[in-house]
Amino acid sequence: MANGVHISSKGEMRRNQQKAKQKSLAVVSALYVHDFMITITFSDEPGCKIAKLVDFLPLFHKYVKGDNLKYFAPVNFKKFIIKNGNIYWGKNEDVIFPVSLLLKRQKENENPVEEILYII
Repeated sequence: MANGVHISSKGEMRRNQQKAKQKSLAVVSALYVHDFMITITFSDEPGCKIAKLVDFLPLFHKYVKGDNLKYFAPVNFKKFIIKNGNIYWGKNEDVIFPVSLLLKRQKENENPVEEILYII
């Protein structure tokens, strides 16, 4: 007879479902409004879209340094790219912000929470 040992994979299934849920959050479209303001449309599941006006100036002041300061120029800032569910600047994705950071709702008087940011 076979040994009656069974290892549950429920925990692993939950982690995979969480990862799939995180991956489904994506930038669908973006429209430059003025200055450092962009209206971004997010999709968190098929058929469900959320539009939000995002002010990138505080994010750029806090995170964009060095060679990437060129994206502070309005001409370069307007040249953002949407690809694979993200919004970024530069052909090599020089500046990219996590979708979760852009979608997060923050109170005007509250300090933003530290987030992981990818700048190459």
